[in-house]
Amino acid sequence: MKANDPKTLANQFIDACREEVAGLPERPKVLGLIASEDAPSLAYARATQQRFFDAGLDYDLQQVSRLELEQAILVANDDPSIHGIFIYFPIFGNQQDDYLRNLVSYSKDVEAGSQYWTRKLYANDRFAVAGDLTKKALLPCTPLAIIKLLSHLGVYQESIAAGERPLTGKTVTIFNRSEVIGRPLAVMMSNEGARVYSFDEFGPLQFDLAKPSETHITRGQALAESNIIITGVPSSKFPCVTPGEISADSVCVNFSSYDNFDPSVAHHASIYLPRIGPMTVAMCLRNALRLYQNFHADSS
Repeated sequence: MKANDPKTLANQFIDACREEVAGLPERPKVLGLIASEDAPSLAYARATQQRFFDAGLDYDLQQVSRLELEQAILVANDDPSIHGIFIYFPIFGNQQDDYLRNLVSYSKDVEAGSQYWTRKLYANDRFAVAGDLTKKALLPCTPLAIIKLLSHLGVYQESIAAGERPLTGKTVTIFNRSEVIGRPLAVMMSNEGARVYSFDEFGPLQFDLAKPSETHITRGQALAESNIIITGVPSSKFPCVTPGEISADSVCVNFSSYDNFDPSVAHHASIYLPRIGPMTVAMCLRNALRLYQNFHADSS
């Protein structure tokens, strides 16, 4: 089993961002909005702010009430000095969060969770603006972090022959089908050639080339077939994935704040990543920089 630390790779991305920012005409500015008084959430927000500072970006962290958040987003959308907006979800924990997420202008959506970027992802449209091949589309931060980690570990081959897909022949199981992380990740990996089994509380779906279809596969069957297993179930009640359910050459990644794998998986899987947090923050930095280059640099 390979020992891997996402923080090491995240630091490489942060270093690269710092070099890129140094050549810009101004420091890109991101507004972070948090509508919580929860101490761990605030600590995470301040840590995120520090990582942006480390990369040379300005990061204005503002604490607002949840009922003030809508107006704060609208004001930030219209402020030309703000190049990116980052919101710490959940806020209400219901569909109102989706409304707030889509209220952010696509040109400032650091998390790339709004419908503008989601539609491009599902259509496999890799460019930010139609007809402009110089500006690449944004991808949601956590799914992108997972892909970059898998690429770094040699699981996901980015440099392949023309016409081939980097995950052809791979089977992936993902426990999470949220519209923010799990479903986009399933679409991304299936677009790259993988057969993806996607599980949530409503049962499994199979994704092939971004298209979902019904399947009656069981958890056990999916895990036994899978080369890559990714978990993101935000509950301590989720039955942890055990060594007996997976093959010894499998790659296991957990992005939940809960341990979705039994600890003994670390001694069984070929690669085991229990946390990916530092890489998610690094991808937020990457997206913020891309937003500035795609939509704001020419107006500075």
